[in-house]
Amino acid sequence: MKRIIIITIAILGICCTLHADNFDREITLLKQTISKDSVHARQFAEALLKKDKKNPDLAAAIGTAFLHANRLEDAEYFYDKGYHMYRISTTIINLAGDIALAKNDRQQAEYYYERAIYFDKRDPAGYFKYAKLYTKNDPEKAINKLKVLHLYRREPAIDLKMAEVYYDCNRFDDAARTYASLPVDSLGKEALTSYALSYYFQQKFDSALVVTRKAIERFPRHPAFNRMLLYNNTELKRYDDALAAASKLFYHSDNAEYQYLDYIYYGYALNGRGHFDQAIEQFNKVLELNKDRKDVIRAISEAYEKIGDYEHAITYYRQYVDKLDEEEKTPFEEYHIGSMYYAMGTNEKNTKDLTPEKIEALRQADAQFEKVEQMRPDSYLGPYWRARTNVALDPETEKGLAKPHYMKVIDIITSKGETSAQLMESYKYMAYYYYRKHDKDSCLIYIDKIMEIDPMDSYAIQISNAL
Repeated sequence: MKRIIIITIAILGICCTLHADNFDREITLLKQTISKDSVHARQFAEALLKKDKKNPDLAAAIGTAFLHANRLEDAEYFYDKGYHMYRISTTIINLAGDIALAKNDRQQAEYYYERAIYFDKRDPAGYFKYAKLYTKNDPEKAINKLKVLHLYRREPAIDLKMAEVYYDCNRFDDAARTYASLPVDSLGKEALTSYALSYYFQQKFDSALVVTRKAIERFPRHPAFNRMLLYNNTELKRYDDALAAASKLFYHSDNAEYQYLDYIYYGYALNGRGHFDQAIEQFNKVLELNKDRKDVIRAISEAYEKIGDYEHAITYYRQYVDKLDEEEKTPFEEYHIGSMYYAMGTNEKNTKDLTPEKIEALRQADAQFEKVEQMRPDSYLGPYWRARTNVALDPETEKGLAKPHYMKVIDIITSKGETSAQLMESYKYMAYYYYRKHDKDSCLIYIDKIMEIDPMDSYAIQISNAL
C-alpha cells in the first residue's frame, strides 16, 4: 500500500476535510449488501462513489464498511480511490491506519494516525484511534495523546474516551473519577456499566450502588445493572435488597445471559438471610454450568468458606489445586488449605471446647503449614502458622507445643534484622511460656526483647510486675 504523499498547504491553499454525511443512508444499504449479497457489494460501492467522485470522505466510509466486514482487499481498493483524489482528508488517512492495523502493522498504523492528527489537530478521530492502539500496551501514551486533544477542545466525548482508556487498562480509580466528571444522564449503557464496575473493582460498593441505581432508573430491565444491584447489595450485607435484585436479574431482565458469579452471589445473599440449603443449591448450579473450570471450582470453595462450611470449602479447593498445572502451583495453595483447617479448628460457632473434630482439623492445619515451611524454608510464614495452630492445640501452654515453631520464627525474622508483629507475638509467647515454667531469668530475657521494641508494651509490663 502506498504511503500518503504529504502535499504542502501552500500548494493546496487549504487543508480541508469533506464529509460523507449526505450518504448515510447509502452507506447503511452498502453494509447490508455486504452481509447479504457480498458478490454485488463491490458494484454497489462503485456506483455510490460515482455520485461524488471527488469526495475522499465518501471513499473512506465505503472502505471502512468493507474493512469492518473483513474484506481487506476491497477496503484497500477504496482507500486508494480516496488517496488519488489528492485532497487531504483525515478520514482517508485514518482508514489507512485502520488497514495497517488489520495487517498487524502497529507502527504503520501509528504513522497514519499521527498524520491525521497533524492535518487536523481538532478532529478527535485520529486521537481516539491512536489511544485505542496503545490502551493495552502503553496506556500512559494513550492518555497523554488524549490530553493533547484537550488543549484544542473541551468536550464530554473526550473525557468519556479517557475514562474508557483508564477502565480498559484497569486504572479504576482514574476511570471512576473521570466518569464522575461527566453528567450521568449523558452516559450510555456501556459507559454506565464501566462506571459502576470501576467502583466495584475498588470495593467501593456504596459508590457502585449509587451509579447502578441511577442506571436502573433509565434501564430497569438491563441485566448488567440488575446484576450489579445484586453484587453490591450482597457485598454490603443488605441481603433483603440483594434477594430482590436477584429476582429482578433472574425473572425481570431482558436477554440475560447468566454468569456463574450470579449464582455465587445469590447463594451469598441467601446464606446471609439464613437460607443455607437454598444457598448450597445455587452453588451447585455453578458446577452444573461449569464443571471443568478451575476458576469456578475455586469460586465455589470461596463461597463455602464465606458461609463457614470449611469441610466443603476444603474439598472443592483441593479439586481446584488438582486441576492446576505443576508450574502453576505455589506454597500459597498449601497455606490456604491450612488456613481453612485452622479456621475449622478454632471456630467457636457451636462450642468453645476443643472437640475431637477440632483437634483433627488443627492437626491437618499443622501438616499443611509444615508443607509451606518445607517449600519456603527462608520464610517465617510456615513456622508462624504452625506456632499459632499449636497454641490452639495447647491453649493453656501446658505442653509448650508452639515453642519450637515460635523459636524458628524468631530466628528467621531476626536474621534479617527486621521487626514485625509476628516477632512481637513470638517474644510474648516465649515470655509467657517461661513465666508458666517459673523460669524468671529466661522470662526476663524475652520481656527485655519486647521492651527494646516497645518500652511501654502493656503485656510485658504486666508479666514483669507478676514475677
